[in-house]
Amino acid sequence: MSQEFEVSMKVLCLIFSVFLINGCAIDAERYRDKTPGFKFESFFQGNLCAKGLVKSRNGQINRKFAADIVASHSANQVILEEVFLFDDGERQERNWVFDKTAEGWSGTAGDVIGIANGEVFGDSLHLRYQLKINIDNSEYIVAMDDWLTLVDDSTLMGSTEITKWGVNLGRIDIVIQKTERLQQNASKLENCIEAGVL
Repeated sequence: MSQEFEVSMKVLCLIFSVFLINGCAIDAERYRDKTPGFKFESFFQGNLCAKGLVKSRNGQINRKFAADIVASHSANQVILEEVFLFDDGERQERNWVFDKTAEGWSGTAGDVIGIANGEVFGDSLHLRYQLKINIDNSEYIVAMDDWLTLVDDSTLMGSTEITKWGVNLGRIDIVIQKTERLQQNASKLENCIEAGVL
C-alpha cells in the first residue's frame, strides 16, 4: 500500500468522522413551496398541548415531558405561556413574546439570552437562540436550533438540536397539537399535564 494511498484514506476517514459529528445542514430553501403554509400567529392561538422526548447525542431517550401552552396574539405580536412537566418531576415555565419582523419573527423569554430569530419557510419555522440551562446546580448556555413543521392545521412537529461550542449535546423531539377539548376549556392552563400524558 503506497504512502499516498494511506494519506488519502486518513483524509477520507477524517472527513467522514466530521460528517458524522456535525450531520447535514438543512437546505431551508427546499421548504419554501411546501404546504400547508405555516402562519405563526394563526397556529399559536388558544390552548395547545405538547409532548416530547429529550435525547442524548447518541439517540438515547433521557427524559419525557408534557407541556401546556396558552397562546394569544395581536396584529404583530404572539405571546406564549408555557408550563413543562418532565417524567422525573421537574417543572419548568417559560413565557415567550414574539414580534413580527421583515424576516419572520423575533422572540424573547426569561431564560433566553438575547433574541431568538425565527424565519418561516413554507410549512416550517426555523428558530435559533441561546438558552440558559441548569444542570446539577451549575448554569450553562447552549445553542438551540429548532425546526418546526406543520403537519396539518392542528399539528406541529419539531426537532431541536442542542449544541455547545459547535458540539452536539443532544436533541429534543416535540409534537404540539390543538385539541377541541383544550380549545373549549381555554381558561385552564394545565389541561395537558393534568390529563396524565406522562
